Amino acid sequence: MPNLRRMSTFLSRILDTLAFINLPVRKKFLFFSAGTLFWMIAISAVGFFMIFDFGTETSKLVDVIHPQQNTLNNVVRKLRGANISAYKIALNSAPEEINENYYKAKIRLSDCRSLLDTLRKGGLVKDYSRVTGELYDEYVLVGIADPVKVAIIEKALQNIEEMESLLEKIAAARISSKNQPIAGNNQVADFDALAAATVAGLTSLSVSLSKEWGSVTDLMKDKFNLSLILISLTFAAGALLSILFGFLIARNLIIPIKAITAKFKAFTARESDFARKLPVTSRDELGELATEYNHLLETMEVITSFKKIIEEDENIDIIYLRIGDIITREIGFPRCFIYEIGTIRNASKIVYSPDAGDADFSCREEVFTGVDACRVKRTGCVVSSHKNSRICGHFLGDAGDIHVCIPILLSGVVGGVVQIIIKRNDAESPEVARKLGRTQEYITEAQPVLSSKRAMRAYRELSVRDALTETYNRRFLQESADTITAGILRRGSFAALLMCDLDFFKDVNDQHGHDVGDIVLKETAGCIKRIVRSSDIVVRFGGEEFLVLLMDIKCGGASTVAEKIRTAIEHHKVPIAGGFLARTVSIGICEIPTDTHSFWDAVKYADIALYKAKETGRNRVVCFSANMIPEEE
Repeated sequence: MPNLRRMSTFLSRILDTLAFINLPVRKKFLFFSAGTLFWMIAISAVGFFMIFDFGTETSKLVDVIHPQQNTLNNVVRKLRGANISAYKIALNSAPEEINENYYKAKIRLSDCRSLLDTLRKGGLVKDYSRVTGELYDEYVLVGIADPVKVAIIEKALQNIEEMESLLEKIAAARISSKNQPIAGNNQVADFDALAAATVAGLTSLSVSLSKEWGSVTDLMKDKFNLSLILISLTFAAGALLSILFGFLIARNLIIPIKAITAKFKAFTARESDFARKLPVTSRDELGELATEYNHLLETMEVITSFKKIIEEDENIDIIYLRIGDIITREIGFPRCFIYEIGTIRNASKIVYSPDAGDADFSCREEVFTGVDACRVKRTGCVVSSHKNSRICGHFLGDAGDIHVCIPILLSGVVGGVVQIIIKRNDAESPEVARKLGRTQEYITEAQPVLSSKRAMRAYRELSVRDALTETYNRRFLQESADTITAGILRRGSFAALLMCDLDFFKDVNDQHGHDVGDIVLKETAGCIKRIVRSSDIVVRFGGEEFLVLLMDIKCGGASTVAEKIRTAIEHHKVPIAGGFLARTVSIGICEIPTDTHSFWDAVKYADIALYKAKETGRNRVVCFSANMIPEEE
């Protein structure tokens, strides 16, 4: 028993060694792939060697024997043609026929002599028509070195020389005999005998070449069969070893993988005890997988708690603040900005930044006034300047910074952007990639809640929006005035109220109708909204009266904005039937807290300044001062 136990332990260790049990999974498959590659190379080497050997033999057939046989066949064909021409000379009495056949036979014999000479020495052969000049074939001959074959060729050359001599005698005798058809008969018989002997010799030479062809073909068949056997044996050995090693490696992986798979199935079916973690028994990839599973449980617990918290938050602004705090403080990206894309106006605004003073720092102004300039808004995909520093031309960060912009998808539409700014030197860190992954997890969990909260806010906004001009109405001011004023005073900043009233607006309705009046109001609201920032508030306060609330503006800066509004409206041409219509506007200004700490007092004072502008000629901007208040007040 002890011996059997030791033997079993020894065999187990051998199998573990063969299965690379002590190596990481990556190296297991690396060695397995290396072994498979070795056998593939072995099979390929055998195949390439055989192909090279076949190429050598085939070259001998194609480049040596076949051209030689082709040349011999060509010579035999021309000899027979010359023999036929000799008979025609003997049978014809017309001088022109005799001369024609004489020259044909002579050319053919000359070609035969040239071909045989090339066959003996080697060289280039061009076979073409003597009549049309068309090239039939062109190839290179390897000279014959076998003495027996050379002797046959030399004998054929001698016979051709005698045939040329006899041809001249046959032609001369036939011409001199005039109408005697039998003239030259003996010479024709001699010519025919020489031709037959030459053809027989060359045919025997062609037969010997055919035997060489057959022997080379048989050798190629034997080598082909041998190559099939070698390749099959090599393939069988490689396949057997691959199956063995694959089985051993799979056996040592399948048990822990099954355990991890069972955990994940229970997790997805919500049947698992989330508090029970996987034991980490190794340091290889399976151990890392168990660690990541345990980390996933921890993350899910945190994210589930986060989602429950934001669902109970009062409004969407608190959710943005909570997301920003998690990204900056918990995850560890101190430079994070969150933009919200408006549902009504094609504009965006910063709803979270590490420092309110940096609100316009990260992107150019056109991204805020026209969100189509934002690449994330257009594509709905994450945009990062890590690999391509010029991917977004609107980013205003330093050269040593990269930005990662992650879309917030609300009902399938980009409703916001989370922008994270990272030092370029830190971008390659695996820790940064892990942090970005956690950030996206929080954003994904927050998206449905943000979508719901934003829809609720949108429904509320419908009740505080003016349907004609798409600006806020007086109800909005009544609900938000105290909050706005408290925020200004708490931040220690300044705000300005601009009371804008179109000059002689009643004339527009009287002369052109209320439809044109509505167009003028819409165009006026558009002019104002194009000039002010996305953080400013535009309210339709009365019929043709607009109240503009400039938030967090520098003290005394309202006059500049008001003058821009006045100038823009004065130069704006409203298209109407038959031409254009231009209006002017009078504007009164009151600042908080410079002029008053009360919002509604500020509204009253701005209205007083407005009437002062009307009294002094209209189409002007007037700032409120205490001496404008009537004495009885």
